[in-house]
Amino acid sequence: MPGIDIQYLMRQAKKMEQAMEQAREKLGELSVDAESGGGLVKVKMDGRHMVQRIELDPKAIDPNDKGLLEDLIAAAINAASEKASAAANESMNKATGGLKMPLQF
Repeated sequence: MPGIDIQYLMRQAKKMEQAMEQAREKLGELSVDAESGGGLVKVKMDGRHMVQRIELDPKAIDPNDKGLLEDLIAAAINAASEKASAAANESMNKATGGLKMPLQF
C-alpha cells in the first residue's frame, strides 16, 4: 500500500509495547484500600490484585458467627479488587494513550 511507512508503524508498536511493560511493572507499586462492614474489615491490595494486608476490627471476631466474618472478608477483598482493576485500567490507558489493551499480570 503506497503511503504507509511500515518501519514507522513498527517503531510505534515497539514504543507502545515498552510503555505497556513499564505500566505493568508500576502496577505492583499501585495501592488501593477497601473495607466492609462499616470498617470492621479493611483490605489493602496492589494493582496486580495481590492482597498486601487485611485488618480485622476486634468487634468483627465473634466465635459464634464465623460466617459473618468470612462474608465481610470476601466483600472487602472484592471491593479492593474492583478498585485495583479500575486503577490498573486507568494506568494502562495512560500508557497506551487510551487504546484498549488486555491487562496481563
